[in-house]
Formats: sequence, structure tokens, C-alpha cells
Amino acid sequence: MNELASMAQIGALTDPTTHAEFLTFVLKDQWLTVDDINDALSQLPGIQKSIRQKDPSANISVTIGFSANAWPLLFPDLSLPAELHVFPEMTDGARHFPSTAGDIFLMVKSERKDLNFQIAKYSAKALSGVADLTEDIQGYKYLDNRDMIDFVDGTENPIDEERLESVLVDDENDTYRGGSYLVVQRYIDRQSLWDDQPTEHQEKVVGRTKMDDIELDDEEKPVWAHNNKSKVEIDGEEVKMYRQNRPYGNAIEHGTMFVGFSKTPSIIETSLTQMINADENGDYDRLLDFVEAKTGASYFVPSQSFIDAHFDD
Repeated sequence: MNELASMAQIGALTDPTTHAEFLTFVLKDQWLTVDDINDALSQLPGIQKSIRQKDPSANISVTIGFSANAWPLLFPDLSLPAELHVFPEMTDGARHFPSTAGDIFLMVKSERKDLNFQIAKYSAKALSGVADLTEDIQGYKYLDNRDMIDFVDGTENPIDEERLESVLVDDENDTYRGGSYLVVQRYIDRQSLWDDQPTEHQEKVVGRTKMDDIELDDEEKPVWAHNNKSKVEIDGEEVKMYRQNRPYGNAIEHGTMFVGFSKTPSIIETSLTQMINADENGDYDRLLDFVEAKTGASYFVPSQSFIDAHFDD
């Protein structure tokens, strides 16, 4: 597993930083050649290296992923990674997880918002001839890693060896080993509705205490609590993904960027299916009463060795 870790894009494994920028690009609807796209993408490593040198202590990393739509255009001689597909739209009742356009995804992490912005600005310019930047979301650490509804986010994230085992692909061919599958959704909070709820109900919705971030006892926690409905189990054992979520926005509009890494997208999609679909008793993830998904896209994040081989000048 350590060999896989050395192959991976470092940002897929490291902890979330104080600032993060999430960029979604859609390839232009025109005749693009492989060389056109590769020439544009090959500018990115140099941009990252130059800006990283401005402040080595900022802990800058840039993680890049590609969609099922982009893959055959970028890598016509390679098969798709085994489980790479378009994010499946999901609907049940009033709840909706849309599937939205996204071909190239960049996650820029560091301790400095200004350096993240520089990487985003120059990356957008480098790709402007082949792709449109359709979304640029600047996320940040809020209080003690809380989301904007004031609960700690990412408490159950795997660490150390468990994180490597949860995130990195190790059962595909050598081309894709050390990569990861990524699902990205942007949520908007229905803040006023949430604020109207008493703390006791909010805690039942999330499944944890608000102040101390302690999981509720099974006797207290409803079936429809978020941490019940989002949990994935196989043969009675919990299977984890690695969430690098970050809150974003301002007092007018804000929410959470869900950024989930896993060795298989089926884990994340199972979690989302359990959340959105009401069971035989009509129970679904009640957190979805207070947040709304606006985007949804899936990517494969290849290993760093793959990126170096294809795009490093």
C-alpha cells in the first residue's frame, strides 16, 4: 500500500487545508485534437511549480480529475478506468441530486487563498482554448472544521492506512493503480429553515451533538439521521470514503462542497442512494430537508505518475 501512496496525487490523500478552490471545466463543443488538449494541460505542472515556490510553507497541492466524457478525448489509446461513468442523477419525492457537466476538475489546496487564486487564474487561462471554466468555488475552514450549519464535518474520515485503503485503486491494471474515484456535489444551505429548528432536532438530523461533536447513542439517534443514512456497510462492516468537504459562500448564499474520494464510486453512490431514497417506512436522510444539491459530477483522479507521464513538460 505504501507503494500506491507514493504513486498517488498527494492532494487526494492529505488533510483538507485552510483554503481550497474547486474548479470545474467543460471541454469546448468544437473539433479539438488530442494535441490541443494535451498542450493546454501540459502547462499546469509549470504553473503549480512556480506558484508553490513563492511560499513552500503554504502546503500547496493541486489535484486533477477527468470525466468519462473527457477520457476518450484525452487518452484515445487507453480504455476508461473500470468504474468511471457519468454521475447518475437521483430523484425521490422533492429531493433531487442533479447530474451536471464537468470534464476536468481541479482541487487547489493550501494555507493561502491568494496563492490558490493565482493557480486558478493561470490554469483557467492555460485551458481557455480547449475548455470553459463553468464553476470556481472558493472553500475555507470554518471554525473547528464545521460546516455552515455549525456541525463538525468529516469526523468519521479514515486516517493513516485506512485512508489509503479507502481511497486508492489497487485492483485495476497498472495504468490506473494509485488513482482514485471522485464525486463532487455543491450544496446550498437552507439556512433560515435550519435556524428555525431547536438544537435537539438539529442534533437528531445530523446524528451528533452540536457543541461537542459526540455521536448520539443508538437509542437517541433516529433511523433518518444523516450519519445513519450516509453510512455504507458491506457484510456488516462499514466501508468508508474520504471526504474533503469545505464550506463556501457568504451571508447571502452558502453551503458545502462535497468532495468524496474512494477506490470505487459505488461506495459513494450507495451512500447517496440511501440518503435520498425513502425506505419502506418513508425514512430518508432528513438533512436533505435543509440542504439542496445544485451540481453532481464524477471523475477519475489518476496517479501522479500517470499525470507526469502524460502532461509534465
